[in-house]
Amino acid sequence: MLHTLLAATGLALCIALGVHMALPYRARSRVDAGLARIVTWVQAQAARATLWRRHQRQTRAAALEAERVIRRARESALHDARDSRIDGEWTGNVYRPKSFDKPKKPH
Repeated sequence: MLHTLLAATGLALCIALGVHMALPYRARSRVDAGLARIVTWVQAQAARATLWRRHQRQTRAAALEAERVIRRARESALHDARDSRIDGEWTGNVYRPKSFDKPKKPH
């Protein structure tokens, strides 16, 4: 079955190439231009599909990474808040330790 399919495909390709060679120059140029447009369109569609999938994967990975970092920061802030040595205040979603308010010594 596979041999028959391959043989039929080869025969159809040979006939198509023979007809193409027998065409006048102008007709052959039109056929070549049309095939080039079809190939370009197919390549563009394949590129769009792969870029869309890549974009979806990157978006999903970025969201997971952001969630992981936020969770880690929250856990760290809760741990630091329980520690009596560290004191500070929250401004919105930013934690500022009071140790940052100390004046720096000039060198």
